[in-house]
Amino acid sequence: MTRLDLSESGKAIQAELSPRQAADLTSSRIVRVEPGRRPGLWRISGKRLVGAARIGDIDVRIAPKTPIARLLFLLAYTAAPDRWYPEPIEASERDGLLPAVAYAFVRAAERGLRHGALQGYVSVDATLSVVRGRIRHADQLRRHFGRAFPVEASYEEFTEDIPENRILRSAARRLLALPGVPAACRPELRRVIAALPDVGEVPSSRALPNWTAGPDNARLRTAIRLGELVLRGASYELDDGGTVPVDGLLINMEKVFEDFVAVSLREALRPYSGYVITDGGRHFLDEAHRIRLLPDVVWCRSDGTAAGVADAKYKADSVRGFPNADLYQMASYCLGLGLDRGHLIYAAGERPALRHTVRHSGIELIQHTVPLAAEPPAVLTAMSRIAAALTDKS
Repeated sequence: MTRLDLSESGKAIQAELSPRQAADLTSSRIVRVEPGRRPGLWRISGKRLVGAARIGDIDVRIAPKTPIARLLFLLAYTAAPDRWYPEPIEASERDGLLPAVAYAFVRAAERGLRHGALQGYVSVDATLSVVRGRIRHADQLRRHFGRAFPVEASYEEFTEDIPENRILRSAARRLLALPGVPAACRPELRRVIAALPDVGEVPSSRALPNWTAGPDNARLRTAIRLGELVLRGASYELDDGGTVPVDGLLINMEKVFEDFVAVSLREALRPYSGYVITDGGRHFLDEAHRIRLLPDVVWCRSDGTAAGVADAKYKADSVRGFPNADLYQMASYCLGLGLDRGHLIYAAGERPALRHTVRHSGIELIQHTVPLAAEPPAVLTAMSRIAAALTDKS
């Protein structure tokens, strides 16, 4: 087994690879693979993904630029901002991301399952010998025309076999199957599975089941979100929209940062009047409504009109690295939303905000940075400042 240790979007490493190994790495599209200075030597570097994956007989480890403890904070806060609190994780930076995620998942799951598994109502379609719930008349006519029984019916059943528990059980089983999960964590994963004996699992070929965050599942919300992360980490999305299965756990750091910005801004904007849209809403650049605008955050007044816009950009290591394309995009958002100010939020350390005034328009574009390597309170303080700037209360 060949092991490659990379860093996210970091320097390329030189590695001796066979032609088959180089072809496997290239076709996986997980990392960049370029010919080296001589035959058999290859330059390999990371992209936007972090984590661990096995590709043929190559064990690829991609360490995040953000310290693992801070990455876990981003994930935990995004999952449950109202219930997040610092918690020690039994994995060091040397151990890597997979052990840290495994420990974080079992800690959150065991804490949430102390008072028993979640229960809820699910809709069941069944063929019954007695009437229960609502008769599905179209199915009854098609399958049992002219007969009173059996009955095609739909009813609500109170059960533990609900989407939230399926995600927990499936994530625990997947982590158990991964070779990089520490031995000390495995008994805890088995206890999570044992606590959900009557729960089905999420088929690997299907999308994750939908569930709605609420008071009933609040105690397990962090574990469920981490479980979704584990299950989604079994594949990754290509730029062309396709997906590739992975023997390991890979996390898209762009998505992690974008989700954190959307949730933390929503929380920081709660003291202000209005509400936040994080799915783009129904905003368009053109009068014919053909060119849709998809900013990460739109802050709206109570009447539904846009009052502020922000977009997360996980791509720059320094202020000099801010690409002009981001400014062009934000200028379009401001024009389409009828705003005179837009905010770009970068994961790029502690630097003062940059301001640009667009000629002939009066639109001001502000580039903020968030110190992801700082302690969590400092990160949240930075997001509060951005929220104040978004409301023009800074």
